[in-house]
Amino acid sequence: MLALALLLTATTADPLCARALSAMPELSCAVAGRGVALAETQEEAERLAGYARAGEVRFAARFGHVIAPYAVLSTSPAPDRAALRAAGFVHALPWPAPRAFDEAARRSVEQGTRRFAASQNMDPARTEEVVARALSQIPDARAQAALDAGMVPHELGHLWFTAAFWPEHAEADPDAPRHYGGPGPDWLDEAAAVVLEDDPTAAQRRGQFRALMKGETVPSVGPIDGRALLLDLPGLLSREHPGLARAIAAAPELLASGVGVGVSFTPAGAGPRPAALDRVFYIQTRVFADYLIQTSGRPTILADIALALAAGRTFEAWLAAEGAALGLPPSTMELQKSWSDYAMGVQADQADGLPTSSTAMAVTPGGGAIATVGAGPAS
Repeated sequence: MLALALLLTATTADPLCARALSAMPELSCAVAGRGVALAETQEEAERLAGYARAGEVRFAARFGHVIAPYAVLSTSPAPDRAALRAAGFVHALPWPAPRAFDEAARRSVEQGTRRFAASQNMDPARTEEVVARALSQIPDARAQAALDAGMVPHELGHLWFTAAFWPEHAEADPDAPRHYGGPGPDWLDEAAAVVLEDDPTAAQRRGQFRALMKGETVPSVGPIDGRALLLDLPGLLSREHPGLARAIAAAPELLASGVGVGVSFTPAGAGPRPAALDRVFYIQTRVFADYLIQTSGRPTILADIALALAAGRTFEAWLAAEGAALGLPPSTMELQKSWSDYAMGVQADQADGLPTSSTAMAVTPGGGAIATVGAGPAS
């Protein structure tokens, strides 16, 4: 009876929650502006709703488009998206419940660290020491909340961005096997997501950019010539997201697990180079978005570019037609020089403190999420 009374209170309090709970009555619901967060507890739903609401504010400032009804779902197993769509929710973002994330992270980190230890011929005592150190870097409740504050609006940004500028694509293929599914260039789709992250996440990425430009080793990235990658603007503009293949490959495992979350762990410097490229991609995209916004003086410049590309123009053609009026070079060749000058200026700024590990989240087809965890060097 008490549970029924609580359910009735929630459903009558807000129409969005009433619709969401009609599809998933076993969960708690909290409203987040244009959407809702659904979780096993009301406290968890309220926490996620707050992050989503902050993302809505940033999306309005950067893109000025109305957001269709959406739901963030922290539940295990993976949610029934069809039921939510029938209830009127255009977007359904699965998010790992804290317990499921912790279990998946511990399993993946221990397995990955033991493989690394074996590849280095470590003795049993050294192996256990390295495993314990790696496990200690898994986000605790506080660190997980910090991750969610940046990554919930980030992943929602991918969905909102595609729906705003390529609505036919978003409606035709909501479960596309990609991080985000948009037909635009990956750098722009990622930029639309990183500009929705919270201030601490943005500051971390900028600090990592400065460190890599100075030739320093960022623990979460590992030993790599980050400066050359960051200065290569044509590479960024043409590159497919380096983490896309991994997210697609993880999808069958997520479906089989039934918990809706998987974790991929790589000790920095010990794994394949694509893992480092993935992390650098986010760092470079964050600062390139800063460059475009600051140089043009237009907070909505990413929306300007998206409108042009959605209309069939190329980025090169947009630069030639609109660049000069916005203070940007009229070609990508000249943009490279301007970008290099900007990056060198960023390098001169004082760096923020750098974390010893990093975690990023990506939505996969089938209603799951994959977290990629990068830890500092194991030795």
